[in-house]
Amino acid sequence: MYQFPTVAPLPMQQHAVKSHQDAKEMQLGLKVEGHGPAVVLLHSSMGSKSQWRMLMESMRGTHRLIAIDLYGYGDSAMPALGERHSLDDEVRLVQSKLDQLLAPGERFHLVGHSFGGGVALRLAHANPARLHSLALFEPTAFHLLDRKDKVLDDIRAVAHLTRVAADEDQRLAATEIFIDYWSGKGAFAALPPARQALFTSLLPKVPLDFQALIDDPLRPSDYSRMAVPSCLITGRDSPRCTHAIVNVLVARMAKAERHEIGAGHMAPVSHPALVNPIIEGFIRRIDGQASRAQ
Repeated sequence: MYQFPTVAPLPMQQHAVKSHQDAKEMQLGLKVEGHGPAVVLLHSSMGSKSQWRMLMESMRGTHRLIAIDLYGYGDSAMPALGERHSLDDEVRLVQSKLDQLLAPGERFHLVGHSFGGGVALRLAHANPARLHSLALFEPTAFHLLDRKDKVLDDIRAVAHLTRVAADEDQRLAATEIFIDYWSGKGAFAALPPARQALFTSLLPKVPLDFQALIDDPLRPSDYSRMAVPSCLITGRDSPRCTHAIVNVLVARMAKAERHEIGAGHMAPVSHPALVNPIIEGFIRRIDGQASRAQ
């Protein structure tokens, strides 16, 4: 099980120097706003910490919002290309940020979307006692589906095309395939050229995301004993595989509730007014239950 290690304090003079260095490092790939119970936010592939800007604005009066850039996105560096990349690697990145921000043993709410939802699931499984709650919008935890399930055929095809195109520097076409799969046909063509270029520049990380999500060793039974209050949200217009994954989790997780909205997979970005109230309401309800219990 992963732990959130504590570090012995340094002598005063050394500690001042190290604190200055850590403060500079913490600004990379991290955005923190507000005060109160901690809420950790993990974004989708080709996204960044800024994805959660509106949710942070809504909740910062009562909560401490911590949005983190996953590897290869926002201000976080790419992992070493050519090496195996796993959800564990992303979990360690998230934990390294939380070790700097949270007190030893401090609990937090965890929110994730798509690839960030897959990372959040892995972190929740490793440290369920650290979580107040878990809120996920369509976690793309493909490893939870039967490997023979036909809903995975499209995912394998998209994953293959992004990997081959990235290797052959045919990134624009591969990026269009990836964006259109998750957001609907024509979505990429409708973007302004600057946005197309931005997404295309992020493509090299996408095959590593697919690798981590498909190859993770955990199976549905691994989540059967996880009793973290969980909120799972789907979009009515999303690809079939996302609904299949949420179906598996709802059936296995002891304290899971499900919501569906009239939008697609990228709803946390395209329709935050539909998604954010569900997440915020769920977190506030869990906080209220904890207060009454105390």
